[in-house]
Amino acid sequence: MSNQRKYPPAYRIKTVASMTGLSTHVIRKWEERYHLVHPHRGPNGYRLFTEDDVQFLQYLKTQLAHGETIGQLAESGESHLRQAMRDISYNFSTLPNQFRPEARNLIHAALIQNDDAIQRIIASWILQLGLEEALQVIVFPLLRSIGELWHQGGISISAENAVSRMVRLQLIHALRQDSFLSQEQALIACVPGDYHEIGPLTATLLLQKRGWYATYLGPNVSFEVLEMALRRRHPDFMILSSATEPNFQTGQAWIKTIVHMFQPHCQVIAGGAGFRALSDNLINNGIPYFTQVKDVTSLEPKVVSSYSSEIRR
Repeated sequence: MSNQRKYPPAYRIKTVASMTGLSTHVIRKWEERYHLVHPHRGPNGYRLFTEDDVQFLQYLKTQLAHGETIGQLAESGESHLRQAMRDISYNFSTLPNQFRPEARNLIHAALIQNDDAIQRIIASWILQLGLEEALQVIVFPLLRSIGELWHQGGISISAENAVSRMVRLQLIHALRQDSFLSQEQALIACVPGDYHEIGPLTATLLLQKRGWYATYLGPNVSFEVLEMALRRRHPDFMILSSATEPNFQTGQAWIKTIVHMFQPHCQVIAGGAGFRALSDNLINNGIPYFTQVKDVTSLEPKVVSSYSSEIRR
């Protein structure tokens, strides 16, 4: 066992700006003029913010969106505002009533970084309902609620990540249990720069359970690696996932690459919130856009097999 002391994470102002959507100018203003955050300084003089600071900035941003001004918030005082942040109520309206108490326990476990408790709760849901139904009925709605809670400043980054990490481990374990060979093949991957794995992992699992030989290639997969996998495996189709919206130039480059590098050899399908703004362009280029993970269950091997059968002859 390591006896090194573990320090809490600290974030520089540019990272905080990226995480919260606030400009570095605004963050400095809230610190220097309104005294709402008090980052400490590292040895090199850079501002360093704690996770609690990041959560608090997210909370302040939400209050501004609700019509408050930063001056009004500052008059309330930092301690009062931080207490209000901690008192934000959880919204479990999308969950069945019988699972709401356990959902509260799961969030409490996430807040104190109790991975074992999170894992036990998720495992109990899977045992009761089966993995696929547990994901659709409880886990995905809960993850959306946790995401909304983060945007309101009601939960820390570490707590949100703790839940996502345990869900990801359950999916990976299920893939190892359920993988088998089939004539119909699918490749699933996160686009370059995307690390949100729960959606594509779930898509892989759903396809495996329906008889596909579905392979998840991982997060942040380069187009060169995808092309190599395509030529080696000759899949019937490929699903590319992006949870984060790219800038205009990157999005257009993605579509160009898909059309010229992948689409001639197999059907490509795009999924995830990051592709939403590109959906019309995708469809115009013959690339279906799936709005939900469960859309993969509508795929039929006979519909897409003509792509790979031409290659396999």
